[in-house]
Amino acid sequence: MKASEIKKQEILSVATELFSTLPYHKVAMDDIARKAGVAKGTLYYHFKSKEALYASLLHKGLDSMLSRLKESFIKKDPLENLLLFIKELATFFHEKREFFLVLHQEESSLYSIRLKNCYEKVCTIRELLASLLREGIQKGCIRDDINSDLLIEIIMGMIKEPILKNNAVPESHIDTVAKVLTTGIKKSSCRD
Repeated sequence: MKASEIKKQEILSVATELFSTLPYHKVAMDDIARKAGVAKGTLYYHFKSKEALYASLLHKGLDSMLSRLKESFIKKDPLENLLLFIKELATFFHEKREFFLVLHQEESSLYSIRLKNCYEKVCTIRELLASLLREGIQKGCIRDDINSDLLIEIIMGMIKEPILKNNAVPESHIDTVAKVLTTGIKKSSCRD
């Protein structure tokens, strides 16, 4: 990796840290430059504005998350794939907690024009989950009497909430969510 790219990644890392603890409007480019140990000119060389820097860190994190999720579905069993989705997403959020906090703070703003591409990536993650649920229903492994849209919100909430409260041990968190979901949504006629 070139020195310029390394510097850009360091800036993104510092920005993620700052945005995870302060609202967007409270983080100044001066703060990011100071904490990253770079001149403001260097900062603006890599990112034309605070908004561009912010969008870049969201895109980078979402791309990483999507890539990780898409690579995890190798099984034929829909419940197994659902468990892999839960494990990968929760593990990613635990490992990248600062990014997760930034994403969570910004989630309602992702509908705005400036973050439209980020919103589309979040929708892709939710669509992955929806497709896993549809497949499970079609194969008779997941109950069909549960509202799928609501179930997506419940699953995402079960993954996100313990991380937000910072009181979850990753393995225990993942195991608990997996047990609750697979026991609660599994159709009684589905074979184990």
